[in-house]
Amino acid sequence: MRRRQLTLALGAPLLAGALAGLGACATPATDGAGLWFIFLESGRPTPDDRDAVMAMQRGHIDNFKRLFGEGKLLAAGPMADPARSKRGLVVVRAASHAELMGYFQPDAYVREGYMQVNAVPALARRAVYTEGIDATRVEEIRIVLIGRPAAAPDAATAHARQALLQGLVERGNVGAWYTLQTGPVAEVLLARGTDSASLEAALAPYAAPDRGITVQVWRQWISPGVVGPR
Repeated sequence: MRRRQLTLALGAPLLAGALAGLGACATPATDGAGLWFIFLESGRPTPDDRDAVMAMQRGHIDNFKRLFGEGKLLAAGPMADPARSKRGLVVVRAASHAELMGYFQPDAYVREGYMQVNAVPALARRAVYTEGIDATRVEEIRIVLIGRPAAAPDAATAHARQALLQGLVERGNVGAWYTLQTGPVAEVLLARGTDSASLEAALAPYAAPDRGITVQVWRQWISPGVVGPR
């Protein structure tokens, strides 16, 4: 039986992605619901009332607990975007974008516009791990965001880029890999460890900023085990 756990990442104060819920699958749900990758992004400024903000934070986490218990939430965790635009990642199953947005109606952060939901259909090429998860803690890893090219590459180039990412997975550098179907981000990798320099060097052949293919490596927090053993 697949082990499914839930963790609160309280060490990143007041981030909307403060949940590190774990679990994922490589294919859509058997009920026909699709896989969606969500960036929770900054909205309007939160109130100065700290008690009100903390109440929203509790409601935010409680909503994630509910979604996880219902089998809709697959993964989540806060990230450190240098521009402070993207605040966290969430992966869910939903039959439509409208259904997905309904998941967040109990969450005042989203309902009141303090956080925005940027959701796109996704394919899990290497899903996060669901066994051996330490759901009592969170650890710092790295998330890699690869930009979408302005024009489709030729077949040989596309194959070489996919082979590069697959090699990182096979060598154990990357524990999870998602392809996003639309939007400026084409590929998302969850890397084991915190060695940003090595990741940037390994992915340098992939980058082509003049064609829109940027490679960004940010700090990410998630429960130990979600990207597999180091």
